[in-house]
Amino acid sequence: MRRVLTFLLIFSVLLIPMPAFAEEDAGAWALGVLDQLANGDFETVYENSDVAMQDALGSADGMASVWAQLTNMLGALEDTQVVETGEQSGYRLVSVQCAFANADALLALAFDAQGHLSSLGLTSMTARNTGDEADADGYIEEAVVLRAGQDDATNGLLTLPEGESPFPAVVMVHGSGASDLNETAYANAPFRDLAHGLARLGVASIRYDKYTYAHPEMCMDADFTVDDEYTRDAVEAAALLAKDARIGDIYLLGHSQGAMLGPRIMGAIREEVGDRLQGGVLLAGSPLPMWEIQYHQNLEVLSTLTGDVLEENRALVEAEVEKVDTLAGLSDAELQKQTLFGINAYYQMDEMRVDTVQTAVSIGLPLFIAQGGKDWQVRPVDGIEAWQEELPEEFDATYKLYQNMNHMLADLEGEMTGTAADYMDADAHVSETLIGDIAAWINER
Repeated sequence: MRRVLTFLLIFSVLLIPMPAFAEEDAGAWALGVLDQLANGDFETVYENSDVAMQDALGSADGMASVWAQLTNMLGALEDTQVVETGEQSGYRLVSVQCAFANADALLALAFDAQGHLSSLGLTSMTARNTGDEADADGYIEEAVVLRAGQDDATNGLLTLPEGESPFPAVVMVHGSGASDLNETAYANAPFRDLAHGLARLGVASIRYDKYTYAHPEMCMDADFTVDDEYTRDAVEAAALLAKDARIGDIYLLGHSQGAMLGPRIMGAIREEVGDRLQGGVLLAGSPLPMWEIQYHQNLEVLSTLTGDVLEENRALVEAEVEKVDTLAGLSDAELQKQTLFGINAYYQMDEMRVDTVQTAVSIGLPLFIAQGGKDWQVRPVDGIEAWQEELPEEFDATYKLYQNMNHMLADLEGEMTGTAADYMDADAHVSETLIGDIAAWINER
């Protein structure tokens, strides 16, 4: 799950529909803005922003603070390339692929009819060094395709242990955001590490490009749901495993939002593969609804602010919380026109309609629930402690807290910073202790 960064929070403003200026101008406008930011010309960017954005920033210093947050994480901006332009609600949208010193990132900019900057957001980022993949001893990998031959066919990898089958296997389910099959983020590739480490300990896995990564053009409808984003692909992957004679018992392995949705997805998988599904592994997740996690993440951001900027952003956050009680009374059409913490309200309500704990209890399958003590995106109090409090004492659950592990499942030396800097160590990999504990839990069942 991505943290809601300050520069995204500040720009959570309502856009008033207006006719868009020419598409050919938008790309040049976006590159010009980024060039000005890279050169420290924050006054010009501020003066050429729309009124709502100026009000949110307060001054050119606010714009400088936003840019500093980004470059502190990613390093200096080195190169830019427009990859997509489009129009939404009368605003011209531009996606720019950016090469920073430490990572590559996709930035999203929006402009009003006069070419004023209306929003600037970080869509995704990937560090260039994601570790050494040369050592393939102990496992075999085969390419697979979900929905082969269909318009939304999606690439994946089946990772098998060496030795005699059948092997137990896990279906890996991503966290939020558009992720490749390795769940690459910053300098981390947790699904790759998990797949290879588990295979060396006798557990197979299937992982695949997330739907929002493989088919972003199919995810723009206002009625897009968590089942569209998560469940359908997980069920398809489980079905592929069930048809493979080399695979025995099947388990779900969800990370972050994939863990939050784990019981819901497990129910759908069991409808497809029946008793072949034997349990779930929930990593860095929470039984709380997504909006509560976003709220707590925003509170962490607010704790770093002061003065007028703090008060302005506190008001934005509290306004989002006040929306929650009103959403249940809205029709689907009305929900699709609203947002909650920057995410379509229809999507948020779809996630909330399934009670995670009640679903887990109803399914009755054992769970391995793990959390890192240095996870600031899903705090232990919202994660493993909430699971322990909400699930019945007699429920078959194994709880593991790894004190030095962060949200990307890697051990973090020293104090956590509470920023993406915690994820920039190119030598960081998923905790071997975690991998061993997951494999032991599965193999002992």
